[in-house]
Amino acid sequence: MTTVVAGGDSFVWGSELADSPHGGPDGYSKNTFPALLATNYVCAAYPGIGNREIGLRVREYLNWMRNDVAVVVCWTWPTRDNQTDSDRDITSLQEYLEFHDYRYMFLCADNCVVTGQLDYSNWFFFPPGEPPHQVSTPRGFYQWARENKYLCGTDNHPLEQAHQDAARLMQEKFNELVKKPVQ
Repeated sequence: MTTVVAGGDSFVWGSELADSPHGGPDGYSKNTFPALLATNYVCAAYPGIGNREIGLRVREYLNWMRNDVAVVVCWTWPTRDNQTDSDRDITSLQEYLEFHDYRYMFLCADNCVVTGQLDYSNWFFFPPGEPPHQVSTPRGFYQWARENKYLCGTDNHPLEQAHQDAARLMQEKFNELVKKPVQ
C-alpha cells in the first residue's frame, strides 16, 4: 500500500481544523486535503515554515521510509525564506524525487511561487472562483478557498469543508501522478 508523505506549512499541517486546533506540536490534522486523498498518510509539514525547510523535511521523512512512497508538497510564500522566488528549492526537491523514482504532486498555497521557470507537469492548480473575487491564474489552495468564500478560522486557515472540496478537485490529478500504475 502506498504511503503518502505530505510536505507544506500550516495548510497541510491542518492549523485551526477541529482535530488540530492550535497547529503546533499538539499534532497534525487527519482532515487536510492530502490526508483525505491518502489511505496511508505521513505528515512532514509544520506551521510557519518556508519552502527551503519544506524540502528538507520531506527529504528527512523519505530517508526513513522504506515502503512504497509517494509525495505531495504544497509550497508556501517565498518571503518566508527571505526570497523573491523559491525556484531553487522547488527544483532541488523535484530533482531529488525524480532521481529516486518517487511519484509526486506539487501545488501551492499561493500562486506567487509560480514564476513560469519550472516544469509544472506534476503540479495541481485550482480552478477559478466566483467573480469578482478572482485572482490571476493559476491558483493555489489558499487563493481558491478565499475566492470561493470557504469558512476560515480566526487565523485565516481554510476549515474542513475547503479541505474536503479541495481533495475532491485534486483526486483525478492525484491518482494520475501519485498512485502506482498498474503493470
